Amino acid sequence: MSLESPAPLYTGDRLRDLILCYAGPWAFLPYLRRRDDEELLWHSRQGVLLAFTEVSLALALAIMGLFPLLGWVFLRFFLPVWLMWCLAMSVTSVLQACKGKRHKIPVLHQFMDYL
Repeated sequence: MSLESPAPLYTGDRLRDLILCYAGPWAFLPYLRRRDDEELLWHSRQGVLLAFTEVSLALALAIMGLFPLLGWVFLRFFLPVWLMWCLAMSVTSVLQACKGKRHKIPVLHQFMDYL
């Protein structure tokens, strides 16, 4: 029984661009710089969508936090859970992108066609 070697990871500019795709507002940089790379454009669009959704929902949860009793639950429970989920999706997507795979973020990948 032989063990297969892991898939080679990207290096250099390609790795930097894949990481930037899921680094919040910097997702636009690979999108603007490498218009001819279809895979990178896909990851960049998904990263922009994730960043927009992350900020929008975090802002909505923070506003909900202004209400007396329920606000505590939104700020202390839902907001950290949401931010940890977004971080997990970013890290997972970067790791899959480095292997040459496309990780579809649940629910958000359905809106990729509109970007």
